[in-house]
Amino acid sequence: MTDDVLSVILAGPHDLRVERIPRPSAGPGALTVRMRACGICGSDLRYLNGENPWALHTLGEDLVSPPNMVLGHEVAGLAELDGREERVAILAYRACGRCPACRSGRENICANVQHIGHATGWGTMSHYPGGMAEEFEVWPGFAYPLPESVSFDEATFLDGLAVAIHACDRARVGSGSRVAIVGLGPIGMLAAQVARSRGAERVAVCDTTPLPLELATGLGFDETHQASAERFLASDEEYDAIIDTIGVPGALRQAVSNLAPGGTLALLSVHATSFPLASVSLSAERSITTAANNRYDDFPRAIELLASGEVSVAGLVTHHFPLARAKEAFEVMANKDRERAYKIVLHP
Repeated sequence: MTDDVLSVILAGPHDLRVERIPRPSAGPGALTVRMRACGICGSDLRYLNGENPWALHTLGEDLVSPPNMVLGHEVAGLAELDGREERVAILAYRACGRCPACRSGRENICANVQHIGHATGWGTMSHYPGGMAEEFEVWPGFAYPLPESVSFDEATFLDGLAVAIHACDRARVGSGSRVAIVGLGPIGMLAAQVARSRGAERVAVCDTTPLPLELATGLGFDETHQASAERFLASDEEYDAIIDTIGVPGALRQAVSNLAPGGTLALLSVHATSFPLASVSLSAERSITTAANNRYDDFPRAIELLASGEVSVAGLVTHHFPLARAKEAFEVMANKDRERAYKIVLHP
């Protein structure tokens, strides 16, 4: 272990650096994790572009992120547990445990979390902890043993899989459900697989670009739709659950029209843009909700799904980069359609 670690630092909007820094502290009793794989999430790109997606999705506020945050929350590595080195996956946030949300079992919407890779809840620090580093610290109890059947690369999907599990819960996906996924980024792809694992009667998936649809076909989804700016799902189809991962007004308006009586539209991406909606569109107990983050118990559920093979992610990693070339990796991510990039994983 060393106190001086190579890290991917967001010094400010559009200012990404790869530098050696003192390892940021996660507090008393923290575990040191030697990173073995860290995924680049779409939210990392949004942070780079000056947004704060966590604040938008959880607080409904457009907050400014502090400077010098180490990025990375989709992370797995090696840590010493019970006196021996173990393969671990990281649950990247810790809620306060005291607020009304926490006391009611909704720690996923706690406004007072500390978050690895999001610079949330730490107060003022010279650098904020994140997983895109040779080593980083995590609170005790938030490093989960990783089954041997799950590779480090695959474990970078666990954060997104936990989010997908929570989204399916919010959309009330169950056996016999007719489900549509709007937007096939990694979380949409994972949500489709979660829905299938729950016995959904049918799962339709749509995206505007070919690569996600090709990957979905490879995972056994045969109801795929090449979406356009005007049309996402077939207008005459009805779904009990629609999970929208993009949040653009055209998709939302159409999704509401595709809801079956009693159906639920769950939004994973919220924006300040408004869209008109007649209340009669929600007749017959149709509903719109949001899904923010994931609850603690969604993370071990995600590990079980991945270890069992009910969810498959091995074919979703398209690019690997060493940590030292993280700026190049982010460039590829920013041009993912041109580069045919889907999930990019960094290694030390």
